[in-house]
Amino acid sequence: MTRISDDTIEEIRSGTDIVDLISEYVQLAKRGKNWFGLCPFHEEGSPSFSVSEDKQLFHCFGCGASGNAITFMMDMENRSFIDSIVKLGSRMGLELESSQTDNQASKSSSNQKMLKAYTLAANFYSHLLLNTIEGEKALEYLEKRGFTRDEIEQYEIGWSPIQSDALSALLKRQGFDMKEMETAGLCFHKEDGSGYFDRFRGRIMFPIQDDNGATIAFSGRRLEDSSSDAKYINSPETPVFEKSKVLFNFHRARLNVRKTGKVVLFEGFMDTIAADRGGIGNTVAVMGTALSAHHIVKLKRMAKKIVICCDGDSAGWGAARRFADQLMDSGMDVLIATLPDKMDPDDYISQHGSEVFSEKVLDQALSYISFVAAYYRRDKNLSVDHDIKQYVHEVFDELAHRCSPIEKDLLIQQLHNETHASKESLGQEFTKSIAKKAKQSRDTSPDEGRTVQVTRAPVNRAETDRAEQLLLAHLLMDADLFEEKRLELQDLFVRDDIIKIFFKLAAFYEQYDLPNYQRFAETLEDRQLKKVVMEAILTERSQEHITQEVNDCIRHLKKNQIKRLIDQKRHESKEAEKRNDLLKAMELASEVIQLVRSLKVL
Repeated sequence: MTRISDDTIEEIRSGTDIVDLISEYVQLAKRGKNWFGLCPFHEEGSPSFSVSEDKQLFHCFGCGASGNAITFMMDMENRSFIDSIVKLGSRMGLELESSQTDNQASKSSSNQKMLKAYTLAANFYSHLLLNTIEGEKALEYLEKRGFTRDEIEQYEIGWSPIQSDALSALLKRQGFDMKEMETAGLCFHKEDGSGYFDRFRGRIMFPIQDDNGATIAFSGRRLEDSSSDAKYINSPETPVFEKSKVLFNFHRARLNVRKTGKVVLFEGFMDTIAADRGGIGNTVAVMGTALSAHHIVKLKRMAKKIVICCDGDSAGWGAARRFADQLMDSGMDVLIATLPDKMDPDDYISQHGSEVFSEKVLDQALSYISFVAAYYRRDKNLSVDHDIKQYVHEVFDELAHRCSPIEKDLLIQQLHNETHASKESLGQEFTKSIAKKAKQSRDTSPDEGRTVQVTRAPVNRAETDRAEQLLLAHLLMDADLFEEKRLELQDLFVRDDIIKIFFKLAAFYEQYDLPNYQRFAETLEDRQLKKVVMEAILTERSQEHITQEVNDCIRHLKKNQIKRLIDQKRHESKEAEKRNDLLKAMELASEVIQLVRSLKVL
């Protein structure tokens, strides 16, 4: 990996004027001391995107996007931190020096050659499809499928000739190392050692691109459906292509996803192309049947809301279920769109059009709870008592511990409508499932006897939010203050996101002695945490009475902590009375009195 010194990063950060940079992407107008324009990360009619020339930060009051010049480049062009630094450095005419080991440099050079070879191959295949007699049948096939020439060029679709060594011979003539080309997955070495032959022959070629649009692999589709060969042949995993890190169409979709606030996830790249051709520009696809941790991180960076749309057959339902479980666990808002008659999205769009697909499939996507119910209902006959019992048991076993009170009522109403079982009996079964899950949790927990933790529900949410945000702002600006108050504060914060930021800031200050909130924000991969940091930085805070303001915030958080503890002790005292454990109840009541007294002296 390229290593750029911290001094160089700071030089680029301080030398880049954020107003000039963002003006290259957004039309800005000055209002007061700040600049405003339409946010590039979501759709809006009136400008809510603010750029502070003084603080060198941007913030959108509509969608919450915020950051500095480097994070803007990362989000706007979906670049890595290093790539963003390199591009901003080039704007300043700065030649960056990178320190690499010999092994890293060799690997980087080899990867660059592979990428050049893939670009050459993509251009070669595209030329054969569009400009030669050999590509005519494939071109006719694509045109019958509704592809225009412009679309073929847009997706860089090509044709690999039947000749066994057409690409291999071209690569050799261009001076590529053929062993590297075999490693890149473009050719095979002949068994007799006489040379190389192409991996892809006689196929329509669909390039697979990385996050920046560079071709890193291919998927080749056979032309004749009657062939006994596999319908699709894909590039193997290589040093430049790892399926677990690639989302097809990511580079095209990212801005549309940010603007709509929603990403559509398919399990096939042809589904994505079909949707994209129809004007649905916020879709991506996995390269295979697995959704990896890398995929989830990318999806969460793009949007909070996701619509999963897999094939309508049994395998597609299974894939949708796996994807939904993983994405729910990651904290995303998940909807699942289902297709009729075992169709796949590509076929549905071909038959009904993209508008109908949007209206009838994507816009009618199911909530996670409704989808899980539909998943278990597929193979059940709800006129048979045994199937009804099994259906209810499976749904409650899966969902009871996930439901909020409102979702519980909706789920019971849905099952009542479907099975005609009474709401009372369904409610009892739901309660049994909750108890069963709780028992399983206790049986497997190593801390079964531990004391109940204080709830994080604050007494005064708005006032506590303000105190936490203001205190965080001071900590971001003052490393000495952070070190002085670190032990005192580590148990006082209420919000989970600020707690995470607090501990990440502690690790940051261990590495960097001086406060640098912009560099700290750049280290955060989670967009929500980055947003909270930038909102804190933009908070108006006292410059003359810093100590008093910090102490006021801490005093409020301590009071809030004591009030929550009082509520907990009172609850425990009442529970002890119900168990006729009067000694414990009196002990807890005494603790409440002491806490109330301590509250008065704060």
